[in-house]
Amino acid sequence: MQQSERLANYALNNDKCFVCGMNNPFGLQVHLEINDAEASVRIECTPPDHLQGWANILHGGILSTLLDEAINYVGISTFEQHAVTAQLEVRFRNPAPTGVKLFVHAERIKVSKRLVEAKAEVTLSDGTVIATGAGKVMPVGENFAPKVPAE
Repeated sequence: MQQSERLANYALNNDKCFVCGMNNPFGLQVHLEINDAEASVRIECTPPDHLQGWANILHGGILSTLLDEAINYVGISTFEQHAVTAQLEVRFRNPAPTGVKLFVHAERIKVSKRLVEAKAEVTLSDGTVIATGAGKVMPVGENFAPKVPAE
């Protein structure tokens, strides 16, 4: 199955995802570029001003979310099925200004039967490292999501 077909299948369940969901009006609506040959993921994103922490500085939770998304899609691409982040470690290096394009790159560093380990970084266009992350991703079945109780 081609990358675009796989992403389309995952998008069916993720159209409201805060990061990649194209039908989430409050989300980032990023486009992920998955390179299967290099086991890597790239994201370009310009977070809006309303996602700031301190004045004109992007909230660290948004940076963590971008790292998580990229790492998770390395796992999805590797397992070729749904996957979730099992562990995420983030290190903040420099403040990220709001309204500025960020570049996220993640790559696989290890694969086992149940986990994919990946590392990621967020940079500015001049190469300034904003944050780095490392994580572990595990595969899950299509029906892993909890059932919503009826009211």
